[in-house]
Amino acid sequence: MNGIQSMFHLTGLESRRGKHDLVCERSPSLLGIAGFDGKLKFLSPAWKTILGYRWEELLNRPLCELMQHNPAVAVVLVDQLLAEDGIERMEFGLKCKDGTCKRFLWHRRFDSENQAIFIAGYDITEQKGRQTASMPRSCEQAKRAHRAH
Repeated sequence: MNGIQSMFHLTGLESRRGKHDLVCERSPSLLGIAGFDGKLKFLSPAWKTILGYRWEELLNRPLCELMQHNPAVAVVLVDQLLAEDGIERMEFGLKCKDGTCKRFLWHRRFDSENQAIFIAGYDITEQKGRQTASMPRSCEQAKRAHRAH
């Protein structure tokens, strides 16, 4: 079974030859398969487009090595992502090849039979940037309102 067929098997989608291959190739999300060891086994083209790495630089690499957190925190977050009874959705950032970081909301689905996890990361970098930018204004407005009373 190739990577795309495995991904659709893991997600429960039926793959009609060609149609899902095209969806996977054009998806703006980071779609992939990780082994229970945390190493990346299959990646959609978005990994290269969004993060800037060649596939050879990512395949069989532990996901925690790409995380923007210190190594100890990264290992804990990947362990949570890989835990079948863990958190349903997670948010963490990955380092791009150019040194910048992007934030992703992660979803996953387990396939114990194949000892693999389908992962999907949705880029929320801009959304997080807007939230962070609005926080100082919100705090300042709250302070002014409190002083007015």
